[in-house]
Amino acid sequence: MADKETIIGVETIVSGEIRGEEDLIVKGRLDGTVHLQHALTIEKGAIVQADIDVKRLIVSGTLVGNVVASESIRMQASARVVGSLASPRVIMEAGAAYRGRVDMGDIEAARAAAATRPASRSTTSSAQLRERPAPPRVAIPPKVAPMPARPTVKPAKPAEAASAVPPAFPRVAGAVGSTAPAWAKKKVVRRR
Repeated sequence: MADKETIIGVETIVSGEIRGEEDLIVKGRLDGTVHLQHALTIEKGAIVQADIDVKRLIVSGTLVGNVVASESIRMQASARVVGSLASPRVIMEAGAAYRGRVDMGDIEAARAAAATRPASRSTTSSAQLRERPAPPRVAIPPKVAPMPARPTVKPAKPAEAASAVPPAFPRVAGAVGSTAPAWAKKKVVRRR
């Protein structure tokens, strides 16, 4: 955060170009373009439809537009972002939704390409953005009932252990004249 910051309130709608040398926090609605020397924070519930060129971007709300950030882009769990991103560091927390292209290469080339791109924007009102249906939810499988506990086996008494028969060896396919593999034909010597 810089020493100074500007806040666009929840009930405020700003349209046009914003330039500045301080942090900007958006809690309401912003349409247009943004050029900042510091950070842009889009709070949860805020809607930004703009092309953005900043140092750092933190998104918790909705962003539609192309972004060039010279330091980092962070999409928090509640973020919904559509557009191209260009930054050396892109962080996306679990739960964030993103559709678009990510370029983590040459930021200056991305900035030059953004400058030559036409600044035409579709006119979508905030009511239309809020009325869009939510993306489909992923079905979470029901919890599986825990497996029943295995029955406990009581240890054999010493007298029973001595008279116990060793387990039979399985038959090996292809073994001629033998019911057990060659390695299993050793005679077992028991000590008493």
